[in-house]
Amino acid sequence: MVPKPPEGHKWKEVKHDQEGTWLAMWQENINGAYKYVMLAANSDIKGQSDYKKFEKARELKKYIATIRKDYNKELKSEVMAERQRATAVYLIDQFALRAGNEKGEDEADTVGCCSLKFEHVTLRPPDTVVFDFLGKDSIRFHEEFKVDSQVFKNLKIFKRSPKKEGDEIFDRLTTSSLNKHLSNYMNGLTAKVFRTYNASWVMSSLLKEMKSEGTIPEKVKDYNNANRKVAILCNHKRTVAGGHAAQMEKMGDRIKALYYQEYRIKQMMLDLDPKLKKKKGEAYFALKEGIDDEWVKGHQDAMVEEQREKIRKKFEKDNEKLVAEGQKEMKPKELDERLKAADELADKFKDERKRKKIEAEGKSPSIDKFEQQLEKLDTRIATMKTQSEDREQNKDVALGTSKINYIDPRLTVVFSKKFNVPIERFFSKTLREKFEWAIKSVDENWEF
Repeated sequence: MVPKPPEGHKWKEVKHDQEGTWLAMWQENINGAYKYVMLAANSDIKGQSDYKKFEKARELKKYIATIRKDYNKELKSEVMAERQRATAVYLIDQFALRAGNEKGEDEADTVGCCSLKFEHVTLRPPDTVVFDFLGKDSIRFHEEFKVDSQVFKNLKIFKRSPKKEGDEIFDRLTTSSLNKHLSNYMNGLTAKVFRTYNASWVMSSLLKEMKSEGTIPEKVKDYNNANRKVAILCNHKRTVAGGHAAQMEKMGDRIKALYYQEYRIKQMMLDLDPKLKKKKGEAYFALKEGIDDEWVKGHQDAMVEEQREKIRKKFEKDNEKLVAEGQKEMKPKELDERLKAADELADKFKDERKRKKIEAEGKSPSIDKFEQQLEKLDTRIATMKTQSEDREQNKDVALGTSKINYIDPRLTVVFSKKFNVPIERFFSKTLREKFEWAIKSVDENWEF
């Protein structure tokens, strides 16, 4: 049924476009550009596409045992086409290789299993296969796997002379014929479904074994560790960002700064009660490894400069406000007066270094208050160390690709509910709208 046009207007044309995702369009009268009314990200129709994709992968559970039994049997088939097909399905299933020669709606041509060339595969007896080729989006796939002895033997046969560089290894197999064969097991089954199935199955298995405890950042790290295993399986790599090393160094300095803050508090505790040194031990009050006198001086200088910069910015902002209100600006003399606070801080640090003593400070200082401060700092340090480790471990792995496109989003929702982690820690606002169907449909006991 065609909806009524806005009052006073009429539709120029009614189109039946099976590929289009817009509901209505018009040409605006300024630049002549076309404008579209699109379905919302959380609309039922948009969600149905994702739902069907993951349900298709979930359905494969019923048939995977039969498929594996059949291809293991056909690895020794006397019909070479069947043997090639069985070997290809083995590689696609066990190592999440793409089929190759597939071109989706928004995809470039991909190189994968069915389009492997002679030079892409190196055999290392007795059972190691090295793959080296440019896959989807020109991402290099360079991995080595230990394979079934019959698979190794088959690949050796498929590379036998007179084959040479440039020749296809699976010369009696195409992606189309492979998918046609797979559809005999299950309606709509293609090689692509195996990647979604294996990614979700691995995540589901890890989730069942997981006992995530601790703070929210620690739980997020547990999730990311599982996500990373899936991303590695699917070869979702990325180039290490140019600024990664600098970011990690900056993060390390921030952690050191928190450790130094703890050191200062402990020294203040000693100032209040010198007997604590014997009670808690000398090591408790020492500087952390990696923090020496040179680092301390540099950090203190940076703290003084940071305070000076804050004072200058506040002075400029106050002057702008005065001018906006029609009043006179403050004179530079006022800034000099304010900057004395930074000079006093510098003098205090200098005196501490000279005397090698840090005096207790703050309103009504006490051991209890300092211990409470130390507890809070311990939590902050643990959180930052967790985030630092997580960032370092994931520097060359694209977690987002597997999380959004290959892991059933309902598994992420299960993790969120099972371990009481806000879903916002895993899905942005856009993704929460995209996967609203998943967020609303499962509880912590749902299984893939």
